[in-house]
Amino acid sequence: MCGGARLWKLLLAALLLGSAVVPGLGGLFFLFINRSCHHFIGNDYLLLPASLSFAVAGLLILTGIIGLCVAVNQSHCQQGTFLYLVLILFGLEVTTGTLGYINSVQVVSTDLDSFNEIFRNYDGNDSTIESREVDRLQQKMQCCGVRNYTDWTQFPWSFQSGNDSVPHSCCARNFTSCTGSMEEPELLYTQGCLMRLQDELQWIFLFTLGWVIAVSCLQTLGALVICLWTDSDSAPYQLLNTDNS
Repeated sequence: MCGGARLWKLLLAALLLGSAVVPGLGGLFFLFINRSCHHFIGNDYLLLPASLSFAVAGLLILTGIIGLCVAVNQSHCQQGTFLYLVLILFGLEVTTGTLGYINSVQVVSTDLDSFNEIFRNYDGNDSTIESREVDRLQQKMQCCGVRNYTDWTQFPWSFQSGNDSVPHSCCARNFTSCTGSMEEPELLYTQGCLMRLQDELQWIFLFTLGWVIAVSCLQTLGALVICLWTDSDSAPYQLLNTDNS
């Protein structure tokens, strides 16, 4: 039974250590989206949950290592350190999960002002930041316009181009003959970039909420097993023979 308890403690501590990969990936997703779309949504919107995700990942690694030491050495000092780190992790995970839930709800009503302003300043010239960012966003997310491709009729670029067309970054990649004409919508990305970005952000925030719940459950189970069975492998007490005769 003692050997089985130690095996369970080692297994759960190893799972805690390995679970650090999930929040680490979540942080990378946040940074990836921030790098692609920070002109449209702002840095602070994604850097905070990214930082929290990396902090949770780092603490999970440290907690998993100490959990392995507790399972092997049966040290009460290490056990106390383990419990202290678990409490800190719970606080970070609750903060991260709450932020993920709030942002997943708010992202549906993202303000249109920043999008409209950048698209309004588009002039088709790669030398301007707005033009480069709009073209990169439309190509990367396979979208066109803010709400849909017809939005381009409301922006100055449509009048400057002198024809009823959209930028070439709206052309679907598998259509080499696309000229950007609105009369051929089957050759264009028709979905708006705002909706595509909202879907992307909502997915990553819900993913964050999911891993927080999963890791918290695993963490609770690991803490219970390691702490309740800490002394299960200890040698039983023996009565000293005080008979000097």
